[in-house]
Amino acid sequence: MNPSRQGRYSYSSMSLGLTGRVREAHQLYRMWQEGLDDRVSVTLDAVRQCEARLSEFFGVALEGLDVLDIGPGQQLRHMKVLSVKNRVVGIDMDIVPQGFHLRDYVEMLRHNTVLRTMKTVTRKVLGWDERFERSLARGLSVPSFPRLPVFRMDATRMTFPDASFDLVCSWSAFEHIERPAEALAEVARVLKPGGMAYLAVHLYTSHSGNHDPRSLTRNGAEPPYWPHLREGYRDAERSSCYVNEVRLEEWKRLFHRAMPGARFLHERQDALREAANALRDSGELAAYTEDELLTVGLVGLWRKPRQTWGPPG
Repeated sequence: MNPSRQGRYSYSSMSLGLTGRVREAHQLYRMWQEGLDDRVSVTLDAVRQCEARLSEFFGVALEGLDVLDIGPGQQLRHMKVLSVKNRVVGIDMDIVPQGFHLRDYVEMLRHNTVLRTMKTVTRKVLGWDERFERSLARGLSVPSFPRLPVFRMDATRMTFPDASFDLVCSWSAFEHIERPAEALAEVARVLKPGGMAYLAVHLYTSHSGNHDPRSLTRNGAEPPYWPHLREGYRDAERSSCYVNEVRLEEWKRLFHRAMPGARFLHERQDALREAANALRDSGELAAYTEDELLTVGLVGLWRKPRQTWGPPG
């Protein structure tokens, strides 16, 4: 497969240089130090919130479904929670090793870059993933999680047949896809009639939208607010991964094009309202609306019509 034709959403697809990677590793380590319980709680809360919203919007229980998770990440956090009551498949542009199967790491070296492989091996050797998984299992009152099916696959060109899944979900992956319109069209294609999409996007125009690990670390040095959007501060942050920079209203247009009638929820960071409006009033962020700056997550929800009517014969 030609890499130039693949939709990018891999954390290993960006070249940061040695200094950049060392800085990134340091900030990621700080994130890990901030508390295992917090990461478990955030994961459980995200899936429970998805469950509540599917029930509220569509009257469907998150149980006994065929589920696709797009971009589940190296720890398969949401996939593991979903797997307790559903049949779950994941796709990612990176190889995601589970346990210490040598073949997984050989494949990682082939596809994910040496640095991604080293980071994953380090996490495994230090026992971080194992501790997280044990804590997550305790939170769900299950003894452990099975090995889950995760395929290296381009979200813009999935190989699944039409109408394969009851639910397609994703958390903070679509902002890393180079051609999100094609990925959204693929989601619509692989959903069964009556199937649902639950796609949470981390907005580029939010304070942490550039995905510099420092902006995601509570105890790290705080960068200036929205540095990636401000002319004199753009060197203060550097993204650790490819980000497509799609803005709020454009996301909505892309959703509606692929999924007519899609509905949206805005997950906002209202504590930054005063800072956002001060910068907008000064002219620095005048090109952005308050909604763009304060919305961290945009959740698109859609249910595929059960009957598709073709043109009259």
